[in-house]
Amino acid sequence: MKKWIALMLLICVMMTGSAFAADLNAPGQLPISNERLHFTIGVPNLTTVEDWETNEQTLKLEKDLNVDLDFVLFPYDKNERIQKLELMIMAGGDDLPDIIMGDCGDLSNIVRYGEMGMILPTTEYYKNDAYWTEDTCKEGGMSKEDLLRYVTCYDGEIYGVFQYNGSPNNCYSEARCMVYEPWLKQLGLEMPVTTDDFANMLRAFRDQDPNGNGEADEIPLMSYNDYIDKNFIRFLMSPFIYTQENYFNWNEGKIEFVANMDAWKKGLEWIHSLYEEGLILPMSFTQDRSSYSAIISEEPTKVGAFAYFSASILGANDARRADYICVDPLLGPDGVRNGVYMPRIPAIRMMITKNCKEPEAAFRLGDYLCSQVMSLWTRYGEENVDWFHPEEGAHGVYEESLGYGAFFTVVTPWGVLQNKWWGVDTPCIILDKWSAGQTKNESDIYNHTFPIGRSLKKTVEYQNPHPITGLVFNEEEQEVVTEYQSTINAYVLQSFSEFVTGIKSLDTDWDSYVAEFAHMGLDEYMAAVQSCYDRMYSN
Repeated sequence: MKKWIALMLLICVMMTGSAFAADLNAPGQLPISNERLHFTIGVPNLTTVEDWETNEQTLKLEKDLNVDLDFVLFPYDKNERIQKLELMIMAGGDDLPDIIMGDCGDLSNIVRYGEMGMILPTTEYYKNDAYWTEDTCKEGGMSKEDLLRYVTCYDGEIYGVFQYNGSPNNCYSEARCMVYEPWLKQLGLEMPVTTDDFANMLRAFRDQDPNGNGEADEIPLMSYNDYIDKNFIRFLMSPFIYTQENYFNWNEGKIEFVANMDAWKKGLEWIHSLYEEGLILPMSFTQDRSSYSAIISEEPTKVGAFAYFSASILGANDARRADYICVDPLLGPDGVRNGVYMPRIPAIRMMITKNCKEPEAAFRLGDYLCSQVMSLWTRYGEENVDWFHPEEGAHGVYEESLGYGAFFTVVTPWGVLQNKWWGVDTPCIILDKWSAGQTKNESDIYNHTFPIGRSLKKTVEYQNPHPITGLVFNEEEQEVVTEYQSTINAYVLQSFSEFVTGIKSLDTDWDSYVAEFAHMGLDEYMAAVQSCYDRMYSN
């Protein structure tokens, strides 16, 4: 019934506007229409985009497509962005722009907006109008249909235009801990192999004054609040038990929940011992990204190791970008060693709202953003201006660790304020061979990808072969997951912090911690997850 209602809504919108709809050229033909079209677009207020109206990618799109684009700024923070969107929807949606770009939640959010009639399905457009999407997928050896399965809601509809941000490096980044290589060299330390080696390295950072200022101001290890449940937990737990998003593990086709297992308790005991020794910054559990970045940016260097890194954590002209390298997956006391690999999954990054008078043309705009030219522009800028094809004989930065040869030399660094491109919070298809194909250039002291590329080998070697991701729940499963998942995950995270910091005791509180999961619906939740996994992946 919901699928029928959504289909009728689309037909009504198209019929209502048919008397006034512009004549569109064939899919793949530029411009979209010989008639000048106008769209209002809601976009995240990105700190890296100087002015959406005058941005060079905006001007390129307006020229190529024969459109005028006016922008409405939504909050940069995802949660605040969703909150603003939902307030507009609750008010009736009349103030929604024609198009909304950016991450506005997962499919459970998006299908709800579609069922409310606030955003329009694009399912039929993907069948008939996705010229540029199909062209880029073909270049990357991918199938459009294979990607669409991850953005098709339980009612059978697609609500928006997807982004596929292929990045082999990022596939290995969600359990990444970085270490300051100059301190390793200065103190004569090797890359740690075992959990004991890692603890000894942190003690050396704390006790041996590696920044040479005569003060005990070094921070051995830290993270920040938004990444405790990602890099921090996943890296430090992986020597004891494989840990990924939602605390899942694959075991011969069965999806297990790991945060109540004995191995999880052993991991907590070790991490608590690091905290008790003063090797983990207590602020890690409460500080935000800006505080985290400020501490890492201090001179002289204060931070020996941290969990989570992006190019924007350190300033664009800070040479320490290239001084932090990936810590190898650690070997635990029981012989466990896990590298966490999470494949890239398409996600909706553009929605067409009920207020759009030209929804098919709007889809064509999103489709063009997924062309090879625009996808590269979105992430790297203009060819022969911001990036160049490599010289003969050049090598790729990830060639040794991931097997990707040189595709291009990038000139303009990522994470800086610029007015050239939109950034990847929009529709695009970034092929793996592009993102992993940066030319190796040892003289570029600010490019953080080079040290990451040469320090990834062990993570790749020990990667888990069965990551659980891209689950698209049916309506019944989604109701169960919506009811239980966020509560269970929040309980795990809060309890992790309390066990590590000593608010809770592993001796006296562990049993009650485990027992609580039964009252939180863990069995029903995991049954829904297993049902979805079996339907999607058990052939």
